[in-house]
Amino acid sequence: MTRPKKNEADAAAETPSAPTEKPGLSAWEEEEHVRRLHDLCQPSTSTPAINRRGPGPQLNRRQREHELRGNVAALLDWTQSQGITFSQAAERLCLAPRTLRQWRFDHREASALPLPLGRPCLRAPRAVRNEVIALLDELGPATSVLTLRDCFPTLARAELEDLVRRYRRVWRKRHQQALHVLHWQVPGAVWAMDFSQATYRVEGKDRYLLAVRDLASGQQLLWWPTPAINTEETLAALTFLFAEHGAPLVLKTDNGSPFCADATLEFLRQADVIPLFSPPRMPRYNGAIEAGIGSLKTRTDQHATHHGRAGHWTLDDLSAAQAQANAEARPHGPTGPSPDAMWTTRRHLTAEERSLFRAALERQRQQLQVQEGLPDNPAQARAHDRPAIRRALEELGYLLYSRRRLPLPIRKQKVANIR
Repeated sequence: MTRPKKNEADAAAETPSAPTEKPGLSAWEEEEHVRRLHDLCQPSTSTPAINRRGPGPQLNRRQREHELRGNVAALLDWTQSQGITFSQAAERLCLAPRTLRQWRFDHREASALPLPLGRPCLRAPRAVRNEVIALLDELGPATSVLTLRDCFPTLARAELEDLVRRYRRVWRKRHQQALHVLHWQVPGAVWAMDFSQATYRVEGKDRYLLAVRDLASGQQLLWWPTPAINTEETLAALTFLFAEHGAPLVLKTDNGSPFCADATLEFLRQADVIPLFSPPRMPRYNGAIEAGIGSLKTRTDQHATHHGRAGHWTLDDLSAAQAQANAEARPHGPTGPSPDAMWTTRRHLTAEERSLFRAALERQRQQLQVQEGLPDNPAQARAHDRPAIRRALEELGYLLYSRRRLPLPIRKQKVANIR
């Protein structure tokens, strides 16, 4: 390999300690040179490449560029220690010697991180930015940038967008709702029951539907029409289900009159079933049956439409919707078992299990009575029973739950309708 001629600038750039005369690299040295160049020029994982515009992504790119140039400067120091001249290294890197000198000088002199290219961002005074934040506190996080531009015409739109984006990010972190995701462990232990108004009359006469669902397996145990919402229909459905599948430990319902009637409560007491009533005006407490009813209505309407009976439901449509939900639904995830598969593996509750649950429930009730006192009316008694039943179910392993924090949605505040 013929060594290229050096000009005066290249000769001045070479360090005095580096050898001035050395033949070309051997094959092993050339391979080592390429390997070290590859290792030094690998991008850092701490500054990933983001193909977006803005100060943040630009700063990441500038950091990667600064790191790469520093690696090339370190490579130049290593090549000179190996006896390779500056011009030879520039030729092998396919870069101009002047560029390499500038990179090495910047790497040795500059200690701080590089600044983004372009004009620096113009920021409003802190007092003005605080006024924008105060207005957002008053109007809410759903306030648009156009509204802020009308209130602050001297501020740039980009700055207002940045303030709104940052304000909403902080608002979401501060306004989160702690939710408990329930995990029912034993199929057949806890059922949910509720009435609903039918979208179309079933067989042209029945206006209401009654649904019963097993919470652990998601099995739809009942989906049949009723002419009215009353105690007689409730007792008839429970009698049929208890004879068919056995009685559960707990039955979740709302505070409807058919479920709170004395006849219903006496029937449940004789069957050794504990009623669990939802808090007033809180349908999400029994959300599983609410979601199941919505799914069954959709499946029923689809089945009726597919058979040319749009707007006219029949008993066949109800049965087909119930069978389809039990066979195709996946309440435990896309790869989980179907309700039918889980329901067939259930075991019938024994008398010993019922007595253990009853004893645990009485113990929890007594603890709550010591802490909060005796209830004065049925509504307070139901409020006392809810935590007692939950604790008893958790104690015996029928119920597990995990906590999850969800940010509240940003909604516009209500405004007066001025006419």
